Amino acid sequence: MNIPHVLVIDNSPRHLSTYWFGKWFRRLHCNVSAYYFKRKQWSVALDQFDALVISGSPASATEDEAWILNELDLIEQADRRGMPVLGVCFGAQLLARAYYGKEAIQRSSPVEIGWYPVTQTQQNDLLLEAIPRQFTSFQFHTEEVLPQPEMQVLAASATTAVQAFRVGHKSIWGVQFHLEVTPQAGRDLLRKTRHVYEPHGLNYKTLTVQAKPSEATPQLFINFLKAINES
Repeated sequence: MNIPHVLVIDNSPRHLSTYWFGKWFRRLHCNVSAYYFKRKQWSVALDQFDALVISGSPASATEDEAWILNELDLIEQADRRGMPVLGVCFGAQLLARAYYGKEAIQRSSPVEIGWYPVTQTQQNDLLLEAIPRQFTSFQFHTEEVLPQPEMQVLAASATTAVQAFRVGHKSIWGVQFHLEVTPQAGRDLLRKTRHVYEPHGLNYKTLTVQAKPSEATPQLFINFLKAINES
């Protein structure tokens, strides 16, 4: 049996997503490579990989920076190849832009930063298979995806209508929540980013007291691996 090779497009500061995603996928015996479009424009040969993961970023998915346009092109290439794709936070918003346009993205009001409950709105999708109907996961976003025609909305939260979606019946999913972030990683991130959330009336102590492992994370990675193996 071939070992799946996952390409992570790491848009995070300090390449944190490479470590976070790499840890989970390597537990499932996958090979993982990371590219940093924001730092340098790479030439990517997708035929070397079995799946594509697009990480979060402080940037807005509505911007027209060269690296964002290159990632949109990569999404199109992955689609043509029938490659499973998972977009997380900014990555999910970028998928929404690729398939539904910039109007599918709006500013979040209120923002979701910290640990929040997420509720499935469908329970017959591969990505959310064998996951509790409601689960907790780490969030860090000031923008969000809006429901669109031909988008399968799979999960929502109290203030965000699209916490997970699938592009039609393709093996292409976006999740607004950070399935890759552990409680300790979340606390570390919040300690370094007070300037982002304090203007919204949030504080570190209140946010971190809610920290807990997500009931969904291990199974979400298993399910995405299943999609890779079935593609």
